[in-house]
Amino acid sequence: MPQLNPDQIKQLQSLGIYTPTKNTTNSNHKFLPLLSISGLTLLSFGGLILFKQKNNFATPIPTPISSQNFPNPTQTPKSIQHYLLASQQFFSQALQQQQQDHPSQPKIASLLNQSILEATQAIKNFPQDYRSWQQRASIYQALIDSQPQFINQAISDFSKAFQLNPQSASIAKNLASLFAKKGDATNTLRYLSKTTVLEPTKAQNFYDLAKIQQQTGLLSQAIQTYQQLIPLVSDPQQKTQLVSQKKSLEKLVAQAKQSNSTTSQKPSPHLDLPSLSPATDDSPLLQATNTSDTGLIIASPRQDKKISLDNINQSNALSGQSTLPANQTTITIQNSQLKTSSQVYLTITKGGKNQSLQLISKSADSFVVGLNTPYPQNIEFKWWIVN
Repeated sequence: MPQLNPDQIKQLQSLGIYTPTKNTTNSNHKFLPLLSISGLTLLSFGGLILFKQKNNFATPIPTPISSQNFPNPTQTPKSIQHYLLASQQFFSQALQQQQQDHPSQPKIASLLNQSILEATQAIKNFPQDYRSWQQRASIYQALIDSQPQFINQAISDFSKAFQLNPQSASIAKNLASLFAKKGDATNTLRYLSKTTVLEPTKAQNFYDLAKIQQQTGLLSQAIQTYQQLIPLVSDPQQKTQLVSQKKSLEKLVAQAKQSNSTTSQKPSPHLDLPSLSPATDDSPLLQATNTSDTGLIIASPRQDKKISLDNINQSNALSGQSTLPANQTTITIQNSQLKTSSQVYLTITKGGKNQSLQLISKSADSFVVGLNTPYPQNIEFKWWIVN
């Protein structure tokens, strides 16, 4: 095989293929340039045909990109609907368990606690969404009949919900109902008044407000409420009764004015109650010791339920209705609101045609109403104490 001449060796060296050594001439493998065109050289090496391009550098191998260079994907936060739905599902399961023939009290308590915890998680994640507070308040409210210790927590949560959504008539009515259950007349009237503003066409709101205004001696306000209520009632019989109620109150107020008595009216004092703590995301749970003996009673709150003050009755209200039985000349009415300076006003609402009821006597805790002669029919009448 012919030897490479110096020019050929130089050409191969310029291509980076051939490096002359001492034993190059003795090598069994020879590079034979066959053809070189525009920097592309065709070579023969050991019977193989090779192509070599001038200045052809090795292509770098790409370095694999580590997954550590990318941030780990974060978990998508759960929506408030997720927590509210989960809370309601646990609550519904507790109701279903309660309706069974042999309900398991521990299981009911566990389901209710899970319902409370889901609502609490919604509060922690979405503290500015009124629905979180309303959901938990509704659970506590449903338990009050058997677990009265939850009433303050229910009021606190509903108050926060109303602060975030002051246009909700349902929240206002729930607050009125809870304060009425506590015997807090002032706050009951406050939130009932809000319901009449938020739902000006709902007769029940006005009726509840008027009745409690009467109980607490706020007859002038009750008359105004009846004036708003009467046009909302379509049933003729109910409307007639309301008109009669309003007229009887107007007579009592007129009597007070004629006698130059003070018309300053104050609500009946409510019970001394501890001040409510601000709403927090803490969630009191049911304890097994509180549920084993009496059992849990879960009541679904109803918005159309009538509201009445639990601690006000004939014996401590400032206004009420009584009946003088037929053929009886007097009736004694016990009442703790009486004072030595109290004025008592009476007006007949049914029966006793051409009769005039009189205040026979008055003491520190009762007053006596009657007639000079017996009457053969029952006489229904309203009374009003003004202090």
